Amino acid sequence: MKGKYLFLFFILFPLINIAQDLSSTSTITLKEVNIEAMKISANKKQLPFSVSSLNFENKQKISQQLSLQEYLEGVPGLFSLNSNNYAQDLRISIRGFGARSAFGIRGIKIVVDGIPETTPDGQGQLDNIPLGLIKNIEVIRGPFASLYGNAAGGVIFIKTLDSLGGKKNTFKSTLGTYNLKINQFSSFLSKKNTSALIYLNTTETNGFREHSALKQNILNIKSEHKFSNISRLNFQFNYTNSPLAQDSGGLTKEEAQLDKKQARQRNIDYDTFEKIDQFKFGISFYRKLNQKIDFNAYSFFTNRDFYGKLPFENGGIIDLDRFYSGLGARFTIKKSNQKSSHNFQFGIESLFQNDFRKRYKNLMGIEGEKVFDQKEKFYNIAFYIIDEIKIDKWIIIPSLRFDDIRISTDKIGYDKNYSTFNPGLGFSYKLKKQQYLFMNFSSSFETPTLSEMSADPDDNQGFNMDLNPSKAYNYEIGWKLYRSNFLIEANAFYIKTNNEILPYELEAFPGRLFYNNIGATQRGGIEFFTKFNWKELKVEGSYNIAKYTFDNLENEIGVSKLNNLPGIPRRQLFLNFEYFFKNNWTSRLVYEYIGGFYANNSNSVFINSFAKTRLQISKSIDLFECKFEFYGGVNNILNQNYYDNIRLNAFGSRYFEPAPPRNFFLGSSIKF
Repeated sequence: MKGKYLFLFFILFPLINIAQDLSSTSTITLKEVNIEAMKISANKKQLPFSVSSLNFENKQKISQQLSLQEYLEGVPGLFSLNSNNYAQDLRISIRGFGARSAFGIRGIKIVVDGIPETTPDGQGQLDNIPLGLIKNIEVIRGPFASLYGNAAGGVIFIKTLDSLGGKKNTFKSTLGTYNLKINQFSSFLSKKNTSALIYLNTTETNGFREHSALKQNILNIKSEHKFSNISRLNFQFNYTNSPLAQDSGGLTKEEAQLDKKQARQRNIDYDTFEKIDQFKFGISFYRKLNQKIDFNAYSFFTNRDFYGKLPFENGGIIDLDRFYSGLGARFTIKKSNQKSSHNFQFGIESLFQNDFRKRYKNLMGIEGEKVFDQKEKFYNIAFYIIDEIKIDKWIIIPSLRFDDIRISTDKIGYDKNYSTFNPGLGFSYKLKKQQYLFMNFSSSFETPTLSEMSADPDDNQGFNMDLNPSKAYNYEIGWKLYRSNFLIEANAFYIKTNNEILPYELEAFPGRLFYNNIGATQRGGIEFFTKFNWKELKVEGSYNIAKYTFDNLENEIGVSKLNNLPGIPRRQLFLNFEYFFKNNWTSRLVYEYIGGFYANNSNSVFINSFAKTRLQISKSIDLFECKFEFYGGVNNILNQNYYDNIRLNAFGSRYFEPAPPRNFFLGSSIKF
């Protein structure tokens, strides 16, 4: 262990010495950050709640671009696992929300260029995100649902590039360990008031473990037409074809220690994998009606065709055809006088989801007879109002959102209705010398998804009617300090939830998840973030410590009120060092410490803490009116043994999915 830390010291020491020699006269100034994607106009430092803003204009050129996990590092309170099991997708949690998900994103809303990526019932996926186009990401941490609806943990806004930095075309190719091949092509077209950015991506890898290969193709088109300086129309199209994403399954601890690369034999026997065919259309419109009133509207439609095999016979093959769509509109009214100003908004959203779900017997990888055939619908209509009030040094943001939700199937007696009011109130006060104090209260809700409700162990032809939405109440206080070349953010939070939803497995269906309302939970913690620039050196750091516990448990035997929620570390530390050399060399060193956590509700299985390290370098060359980039990186520099994913409450103690050892990638790109 000492050797690992000594190795890390020798990496950091040169950067520390460089920083000591830097002159303050050439310090890089931090830019003001305005939160573009939110429904709030205030600068980030003035907001009365926690927001992380991540910029990738420089980092993109040295990124591997294999998982969104690379883009979410360093956000306090955000934890991610499962970046190497492409059949299950990345698992993301914010302040503990989303940790229960075995596949896809739960409890967190994903928005790409203003269009919701998350389904109306709250299920998100990341396999169609154009990673090579990401410009910046904004993360709201905590249940500010009065703004965004079905998202107890927070919201992740992804904004993609509008152009290619003065060039018309880009080609990028990456090769890596485990036969990784990523090829990307982007083209920017413009004529008068219309522009378009076309992006193509192909990804292939054999994966670290047996039976973990991936093949994926993405086409993304983004265009904008400006009718005038006060009116514009934006269009999005995304097509994702993933013909193969294998699932190597969870192992026991003994199996994982014996051979990290092996797949669960049952997953091989039943040929577990998924394939996806998805397309999305999105349109957004903006017009400034007059000096005081703005109008925004959006509409989208998505069709996701999913086919997957699970490691059991009865219902072990899923054929899901999912359609979801939505539209929304909001008016913004600005009013001011000598003492105060208002930025008042009111809006409406209507979201619809239609699932055609079929299950077949999995006869050792061969599709057998149909055992389940059900049509499911999810409808959500919402109204919200927000007022952003500025009075002297104060910013006050009250908000209220009403959601009416209807869930139904084509089976008689399987209908449910929910309705919920969620208020929010935030205060921010400007102190001297660019310091800000803030506090907020908000409530949120999180519905069970259609997939979770259809997993009913007592009725193969219906819904789990006992599964209800969870409700969260959030209290937060924080402090922010901003200077020209550094910033510090600190906050403390407490969250109380009712009807928390958690997964479990049954012996009759090994590898299949079911869900129940566990009762109440409590979450409390402290989060820190700092960033400073000093000459060519940029440093970012974050730390959070929190406790997540059960309270007033229901329907759970052998679990104490004081038990910790599974899948969430109590501590996280993140350090990022970037150095920009004068000869167009760039280096980046990342260190991340993950504290220990539990794998099950009973807290009988503990996952030890571990650290992840990564080194990336790049070189830029301008030649023949073209811009060349050469880059490479080393993942898991210290070659540490840890688990890339933990399957919560897994039957048969098959919790563990080992992470890859030290691995490498190299690539190049050309802009012309």
